Amino acid sequence: MVKLLEIPEIICLICEQVQRSDLAKLLTVCRLFFECAVPLVWNSLPGSAPTILIKLLPEADTYFRKDINSTINLRPLNAQALERFNFYAPYVRHLVRYFQNKKSNIAWDRLLEIVDARPILPNLEVLKLSLGNTIQDPALYLSPYLSPNIVEISHVRNTHSFTEPKSLCGLVLTIAQMCPRIRSLNLNNAASHMYAFMKPTHATELARSLGQLRNLRVLGLGRVVLDPRVLKALGALPNLESLALYETPGIWGSEEVPKLTDLSLPHSSFPALQNIGINPRFRPEPAILTWGITPLVHNLTSVSAHIDTPLTQAQASGFIRAICRYSPLITALCIDCTQSPSYIALLSPEIIANLAKLPLQRLSLSGKDVYSGNLDMDKERLVPALSFPRMEYLRIGGYFFTLDDLGLFAKQMPRLQQLSAKIELDIDCSPADKPPLLPIVSSPSQLYLHLRIFRRTTTQCYTELGCGAPQEAEAIAVWLHTLWPNGVVCEAGRRQDGTEEVNLGYQINTALRRLREDDGYGNQVEATLRMHPCKHVLPWLGRF
Repeated sequence: MVKLLEIPEIICLICEQVQRSDLAKLLTVCRLFFECAVPLVWNSLPGSAPTILIKLLPEADTYFRKDINSTINLRPLNAQALERFNFYAPYVRHLVRYFQNKKSNIAWDRLLEIVDARPILPNLEVLKLSLGNTIQDPALYLSPYLSPNIVEISHVRNTHSFTEPKSLCGLVLTIAQMCPRIRSLNLNNAASHMYAFMKPTHATELARSLGQLRNLRVLGLGRVVLDPRVLKALGALPNLESLALYETPGIWGSEEVPKLTDLSLPHSSFPALQNIGINPRFRPEPAILTWGITPLVHNLTSVSAHIDTPLTQAQASGFIRAICRYSPLITALCIDCTQSPSYIALLSPEIIANLAKLPLQRLSLSGKDVYSGNLDMDKERLVPALSFPRMEYLRIGGYFFTLDDLGLFAKQMPRLQQLSAKIELDIDCSPADKPPLLPIVSSPSQLYLHLRIFRRTTTQCYTELGCGAPQEAEAIAVWLHTLWPNGVVCEAGRRQDGTEEVNLGYQINTALRRLREDDGYGNQVEATLRMHPCKHVLPWLGRF
């Protein structure tokens, strides 16, 4: 009879389900466990990677001695000394290379001296890095890690640093030559200061290098993307699906705003582009001008804009109007102004009227919290206008809605699957004490709710409710069950041990279970909604 622990498939299944810390313990159980666990344990290395890798070498402690000069001339080790290193290195697929502190940098420098194989990790696929201002030659800095197997490079630290134009061109050229299969290149703000200073020769060189990345699907770069030469090169890439435009502090002068009105791109440019993301500090003027480049934006299906600069209501309305006019196919939109010092009314009549022209399925609008009673009166007038019959995922930040508003959402968005919003309870009575303002129309969908419930204490002050009275939770549950009879679940907080925190959301869910049981439905719906609360949600829309 075959023992279960002698079947490789069973061993691999066990290894895939346990925590990484437990995997390391399984390495010594048996040969089969070792063979199945090693690829999972070594698949990804954190920022302490040089320390981990050096410990694979004989007499590893000598390389950590503080009395060794950081510039010491070390000799490459022979094959026998590298036996353990050469065994484990091919398993590494993900690496974090941060330019973070002197100790880590010295460890990397020493490791690259004593291990002369290039690339040092032959099967590396994903490289996350930081490029500090002190790195004079980023291409030379990254070359030891680059190989034809690389599919993703992301600049994830020191995002407000920048690279000189010549160095940036050299870096992209090196990546194009050494990583022909790369699908995702995210340099964040590496080129953010470049537009005013990038000479035509540098822009041409950068465009030529980017044009070689025929497999590229995701690109994140600074405002240099808006250079006409670079735009033409990117427009010819057959697989580019997502483009992120980054900006850093600084004020655009009138001479710095790219003159895109005379730009002529073939109508067939950007054949696969579906998403554009505009990240913090991108100015409204170039953002609006970007939507004047028809070949760039006319096929977009999703847009995300995170803005933390001063913005007028007219600029915000103009930006959204441009999106709706020139990108009529958008089904997913995220506008986040929470970090902007300006207050923007994202539910203004003009903005809502423009958004209604789009076939939206996913929408996230986040602004500063509104406490003014007059603005609340405007909201009461605007909620009926929030009619998006195709909407599936909706998040609105900065406004306080009522339980009656949820009735309008159920009526006007019959496909709604997830909703994130703040709810204000009437200070005088519970929802069960008064009839709804409009006839109830139940939704045919199942809903996963992330509700933050508040009670107004003064004109401009709200208190979030942690727990409510049992009859209050019961009344809210009855109302939600009436609106979404096919299933509704509230997201509840969780303790460190994974159990649900006893709060108002927990109380509402408990009451909803009783209501479903009384109707003979059981709680399979709740299990399904909890298991797949974020299915098909774009990463930037986040988890409700």
